Amino acid sequence: MHFIAFTGVSISIGVLILIFTGPQDVKGHLKVVWFTLVTIGIIEEYRQYWDPGRSAEFLDAMANIAGVSIGVGIILGISFLIINKQRVLSNIFRVYPILLMMLLLGLLYINERPFLRMDVSVQERIRGLAALIGF
Repeated sequence: MHFIAFTGVSISIGVLILIFTGPQDVKGHLKVVWFTLVTIGIIEEYRQYWDPGRSAEFLDAMANIAGVSIGVGIILGISFLIINKQRVLSNIFRVYPILLMMLLLGLLYINERPFLRMDVSVQERIRGLAALIGF
């Protein structure tokens, strides 16, 4: 829950920064956002120590930091795509067929229902094919 919440907050703030400042000035503003949200996340864990029924946990603080980092990384990626859209689009079309083949091979590997059954041996299939052709 901590990871998702801090990712959402950092993406929301990042989108607002991206809208109001433009993609060229995002990096400097996102540094401030990252430091601020990480500090808030850690202080929030200390606050939970004093709240009855809550506990302060180190792993929750790490989830907060990871969420902020992922959210800021997503916004940095979006700003990079906006700035370099022509170059990125031409590279995507070079990489896409390779990615597509890897995804299809992975799907073939984890396929639960085989689409090729070997009820009959390969030799019998070849004989049948040869008989059909007329050999």
